Amino acid sequence: MSSRHLSKPTIIFLWICGSLTFLTFLNLSPNGQYLKGWAGSFDILQSSPRLFPYEIDSDITTYQEYNEREIQKLQRCLDEGECHRNQEKVVLAFADAWSGAVIDGWRGGEGVWAMSMFRGMRELGYTVLLGMNVWDETLRYYRMFPDQVKVIIKSAWINNCIEDPACIKSEVNPTGIPRWKSEFSMHFFPDTHTRFGLDYKWIIHADRHHYGEEETEALQYIGYSLEDECMKHPFVPHHNRPLAAWTLAKQASLFHLGDKETVFNKSYFELASKEPDLEGLSFRGAYQVNGEYMKGWIHDTPVQALNGVVNLGKIGPDQFLDELANSRILIGVGNPPLSPSPYVALCMGTPFLNPIKKWDEDNPEDRSKWVSQHNYLKWLDPPYVYNVPAHSYSQFISAISQAIQNPPPRYVDPPMTIENVRRRVERLVESDWRELAREYMEERIKEGEKYTWTL
Repeated sequence: MSSRHLSKPTIIFLWICGSLTFLTFLNLSPNGQYLKGWAGSFDILQSSPRLFPYEIDSDITTYQEYNEREIQKLQRCLDEGECHRNQEKVVLAFADAWSGAVIDGWRGGEGVWAMSMFRGMRELGYTVLLGMNVWDETLRYYRMFPDQVKVIIKSAWINNCIEDPACIKSEVNPTGIPRWKSEFSMHFFPDTHTRFGLDYKWIIHADRHHYGEEETEALQYIGYSLEDECMKHPFVPHHNRPLAAWTLAKQASLFHLGDKETVFNKSYFELASKEPDLEGLSFRGAYQVNGEYMKGWIHDTPVQALNGVVNLGKIGPDQFLDELANSRILIGVGNPPLSPSPYVALCMGTPFLNPIKKWDEDNPEDRSKWVSQHNYLKWLDPPYVYNVPAHSYSQFISAISQAIQNPPPRYVDPPMTIENVRRRVERLVESDWRELAREYMEERIKEGEKYTWTL
């Protein structure tokens, strides 16, 4: 049976909300003790290699069709006692981004992340069922396989189930969903959020602020991989590339915000191409001119196209890859934060200009105090990443010039290989969350907390 990844006009409107902030809550629990064993589990857990293909059957057009087929396979294997490795372990990915990514081919930030997790889980043999971010549907699927379901992943609104006696497991609702299975909340940005009783490791996120601190951060980093898609694209030798810089912006509004968000004056792009070191350089981009986008943030009206930047309008992912592969540098303009695009560029051998939006005036070289557009890539140096202070025209020009003169090879961040994503989703599924929740509950009960739900 032939399989392929489906792509059709996106029918689901997905959004990512939140602003880029530093992690300020670093304790793992009231005393931080019970998760120490979890932190070491990465060393204990030996990730399996790719065991199975992840692609879905080519005739599937809805997530309901996909679920029906997976459920039939699972029921058959359970009845016959011939499940393949990990097949009887079920993940309910009932967050809109998953069905959008897997079925509709959506590749926004959360779509890229969901697709990587889906791939990693499927390659390890887990049964992954998809759904929307509503609890009645989640509860219905959970009750089909209550013993097999290992984790339930949602986009947000976890408290909607917790506060519903008909949804959450309790003494009066023994067939409800246990909180330790249902409280895995997807947050693209690695920022702490108010919890409803369980701890921060139940918040999973797509990227990092800090470098090399995966095991000690408060939240649970899962991450994503762009490696395969990038490596399939031909590498263009730098001497064969046109003298062009790609501008990372999908909306002209990003050039019309306040000084804290619009990090480079609009005139920079037109002026830069006239600099002696950059003579002949063209800036290119693909953005929409829409004055309604981020309307409440706009300080400079009217919203107009940017002088000095060739605008291609709306382009598809293949053309975007071509543009990055044929550019000398990717220019960040302050937003969006933690975009996947700089990782794609680095994999293409295209360096990234990362604007620094805030720093410690007394110690401007202290990167831990920087707030940059991509707050993880600020830890990398040339020839891969050029960290440039906001509103510094001279350093803006210098970075572009250095990037052209010192082109980098391809670069893939080691934690972002598909093997490492697979390793982290394996830990997510295999960890003993019930025991972790029990220990956490006991800690809180000693402190006077009362619970209406049960394990």
